[in-house]
Amino acid sequence: MKKTPNSLKSAGSPAAHSGNMRRITLDGRDGLPAPVVKAGEDGIGRIHKVEQSGLELFSCPNRPSRGTVMVCPGGGYSMLAINHEGRDIAKLLNGCGYDAAVLLYRVGEGDNTRSMALSDAMDGLSLLQKRAPEFGLCTKQIGIMGFSAGAHLSARLAHETGSGAAPDFLVLVYPAYLEKDGRLLEEVAPPKVPVFVYVAKNDPHYPSSSAYAGYCGEHGVKCSFHQAGSGGHGFGVKTPLPEGVGGWTEKLARFLKSL
Repeated sequence: MKKTPNSLKSAGSPAAHSGNMRRITLDGRDGLPAPVVKAGEDGIGRIHKVEQSGLELFSCPNRPSRGTVMVCPGGGYSMLAINHEGRDIAKLLNGCGYDAAVLLYRVGEGDNTRSMALSDAMDGLSLLQKRAPEFGLCTKQIGIMGFSAGAHLSARLAHETGSGAAPDFLVLVYPAYLEKDGRLLEEVAPPKVPVFVYVAKNDPHYPSSSAYAGYCGEHGVKCSFHQAGSGGHGFGVKTPLPEGVGGWTEKLARFLKSL
């Protein structure tokens, strides 16, 4: 099994994510308060309350970068798995030559949570598309990447912006909530931009990935669909990665390089 890079091994430590991170509000102001991160017994860092939505910016040290990716961590819309599906992913993207912006979207807000999260995502993408150079980020390509519920949010965002300012590419890692009875939901139907989908076959949300990739194939959307034999759900860049999904980051890197 391939190992996760050393730079991603201390997911629970705030020091592991310091350095070039900058926090801004969704209207582009500095001074966004640091969210409270709580680590459970499983070592996963969780944000249960987003007091103010915003972006955590991670600029690539190698300039010029290839573009910017907005990352949407998962957490079932009740919390954000901020490290292994957020900040550590930003560092991974930096290693692939991309700037990264981790979206701190509202969670745990009751019946309106998903619409509030979508509003945050739309504001975040718009800010990056219009003003990224102000924050030292590259606009050559601007993509979206999400995990589980964050992948559902990413897919909704891509659909909502598909007739206008759509992202240049989309990355969905073990997405959830994309289908009903095996059919893709209209609210997440993709625009015609390159898509990367990765999932394990024993993931309980596997039908979402299968339906999404199938829709892409039927509608002429370029989709790089990867199915691992095992690995479950929610692995992100945990150390160690489950058997079967150890090479997913290399597949992502090849996809990004092909853009």
